[in-house]
Amino acid sequence: SYISALASDPISAFGGVVSCNFKINASIAKEMSKNFYEVIIGIGIEKNALKILKNKKNLRIIDCSRMKKNNFENIMFNFDNFLVQNNDNIKFTSKNFKVVSKKKPTSKIQESARNERYNLLFNYCKENYISDLFLGHHLDDQIENFIFRMFRGSGVVGLTSFSNFSKRDGINLIRPLIEIPKSDLLVFAKKQKIKWVEDPSNLNLNFDRIKIRSTLQNFYDSGFDKKLFLKSINKLKSINEDIDFVTESYVSKYIEIHENIFVNIRKEFFSKTPNEIQMRIIKNCIRLFAPNNLYSPKDAKINNLLKWMKNNSNIKAKTLGGTLFRKKNNEILLYKEVKNLNNIKPIDISKSEFKCWDNRFLIRANKNFNGKISYLGPEGVKVLKSKKIDINKAKKNAPIAAVYSSPAIWDKKRLISAPIFDYCINNKVNIEIKKIGYML
Repeated sequence: SYISALASDPISAFGGVVSCNFKINASIAKEMSKNFYEVIIGIGIEKNALKILKNKKNLRIIDCSRMKKNNFENIMFNFDNFLVQNNDNIKFTSKNFKVVSKKKPTSKIQESARNERYNLLFNYCKENYISDLFLGHHLDDQIENFIFRMFRGSGVVGLTSFSNFSKRDGINLIRPLIEIPKSDLLVFAKKQKIKWVEDPSNLNLNFDRIKIRSTLQNFYDSGFDKKLFLKSINKLKSINEDIDFVTESYVSKYIEIHENIFVNIRKEFFSKTPNEIQMRIIKNCIRLFAPNNLYSPKDAKINNLLKWMKNNSNIKAKTLGGTLFRKKNNEILLYKEVKNLNNIKPIDISKSEFKCWDNRFLIRANKNFNGKISYLGPEGVKVLKSKKIDINKAKKNAPIAAVYSSPAIWDKKRLISAPIFDYCINNKVNIEIKKIGYML
């Protein structure tokens, strides 16, 4: 049975785990020793077999014949194999956790934890090519978020940020439970005997969000109808969609997006565009060049930036949210800060599917070869110039720092392709590239 199982996929078996529902003898051990495995499990292992397997380096050998079955509570079957696990009944409190970093967080603890949680989810989706991420936010979360953001002075976009469907970093965020009260979900979970985990920080009134949650609960207990709150929120969402529709016409009239490496805004934009639309366009530009930031800069900072753009200041450039804003003649140029280029994670090029790089581009090749997608940078520009490629002619008026942030395919230190500049070292290799839109 071992030889038959191995024959089904000998390549994937390399470095894997072998679990046997029988006692391993010497002849089977000899066959197993011909391959590299991390773990071998058997219901008993003969002495001669154990001697053979012990000669293999970095191999973990597990004899499960002496395991007491009464210690286990869950058994999962899959074909002829089974997995036995005991329940995780530990209840975590703040005492279970220890801060191992040198600096202990003292402020924005919940926000920092939420950001890390989203980063883990987004990174997992990207690494596993998952485009749809379902989130469990319910109606109580939506109302709580609305009140919290209202006290923080958020605009229409912030107040309506919890929607059934939204998109971030090229991933679809879907909230199917957003209009269902938490109380209904708890009733359903109890009826279906579904377990859930309570976050101990939900009882800590030192957090502003928890204070709001506690106050809202008093309203609910007094008979306050959550559906009325939902009605008001949905009206604001409709208004937000209307503003997005109007914003599109201003983008096409005053904004030019160049290959997703830089944006230029005409001077008339500031005198002929409503302030609310100016705000959301600037926020979307920052999302384009700093997509890993989960939240936009605060409105006060964006308003100060807009004042600088409109005034005749001697300061020629400013940065906000990982984006550089530079005044040039009668326009404003926007592009990614050079210092943030090293934060962009290189990814493998693929033939079978588009890979999302820096959340600005979708890239794939027409054939398999060794190479990673990264930024062009100064070294890549040197290579293009040595090949007599006129960067200024190819992308007129593109700031050199913006050119550095354009995608490139590298094989270690060797530039394979700069697709935006139609450069490729091999004529047989074709790089297909798509731009991800963030302006709306």
